[in-house]
Amino acid sequence: MTTKMKRPAAAVLAAVVLGLFFACSSGEDNGKSEQTITFNAPAPHNLSERFFELDATASSGLPVSYDSSDPSVAAINGRTASLLKKGTTTITASQAGNSAFFEAPRISRLLTVNEDNNVNKKEQTITFDLGTTELNFTVGELTLEATASSGLPVTFTDNHINVVIDGYLLKLTYTGLHYDDDITITASQTGNDEYNAAPNVSKILHIKHDE
Repeated sequence: MTTKMKRPAAAVLAAVVLGLFFACSSGEDNGKSEQTITFNAPAPHNLSERFFELDATASSGLPVSYDSSDPSVAAINGRTASLLKKGTTTITASQAGNSAFFEAPRISRLLTVNEDNNVNKKEQTITFDLGTTELNFTVGELTLEATASSGLPVTFTDNHINVVIDGYLLKLTYTGLHYDDDITITASQTGNDEYNAAPNVSKILHIKHDE
């Protein structure tokens, strides 16, 4: 009789313990909210851009993490995607949640990296020295000397109505220039199939007018 009484008591105790366990387990996430990620598909990018910022957001306001399926095409550091070679990779945005929010459903987008024309071109620079900072109006002309490291021809422009540049020869006109003035002369080289355009180089030349 005593043995028969112990078994129901043990069974009741076990049921109570299991009930408490499942109640606690089911209550672990009580009070948490759902969250979602907004992640627009990135437009195709060119290799010459080198990097761009990813713009996914979580409805919770928590920071979003990113992963690239092919880091050799685009590597991720924080929100920055570095473009490394032509190809495609899948960028996945995720948010793991916290004590207030569940983990957000992950969103994946395809990124295409194109190889544009400029990425394989060589760089070039211009060496430009006027040889003087002042030109007397009575002299009237000055031979300009500038070279591009590519060996391509350099062109010149100016910002003054009374200056004419013909090839490498700068000439002052005799109309309207009756006072000292400064003119800006810019040397440029636009590049070709092998070279990118060179950074422009500008020099200031003071025109001295004889009374």
